[in-house]
Amino acid sequence: MTYLVPFILTFKPGEEVPPPVFFEPDEPDIPPGPYQLQELYCPTPDCPCLEAVLQIFTDASDYPLASIRINLDPAEKPNPRLSLYDDPVPYAQALFKDIAQDLNSNPAYLSRLRAHYDQVKAVAADPSHPAHSTMIKWAITGGPKPPANKRKRKRH
Repeated sequence: MTYLVPFILTFKPGEEVPPPVFFEPDEPDIPPGPYQLQELYCPTPDCPCLEAVLQIFTDASDYPLASIRINLDPAEKPNPRLSLYDDPVPYAQALFKDIAQDLNSNPAYLSRLRAHYDQVKAVAADPSHPAHSTMIKWAITGGPKPPANKRKRKRH
């Protein structure tokens, strides 16, 4: 099994990493932000999936609030799709609507996601790239795990 990897893993150690993408939705159904987008891509060099996954976080969340899959095939529409987790937040659909609207109306953003997809594939295919081993390790393990809940269970 190969896990999706964050785009930021394409950067060499010590190289300047672009700041995360933050957004403040202007929807009454969404609690005030800011919200952060994390881009994930398939690191398998010969996989023609042509997809990006955007995960939405807040500073207070260890797990994504929502996950959006985007088609990156230039011959097709992006067709964003909401993937709900086992316990989605009540406003996941409103977050999705806000992001999907931007994806469908912003060709520059879609082009940037396509370029990031190509960068991930290039690093994954090049064992001599300084970020290659870190990316492949993440693809195998799924990356670092969030801290475990420190509360002790009561015994009956």
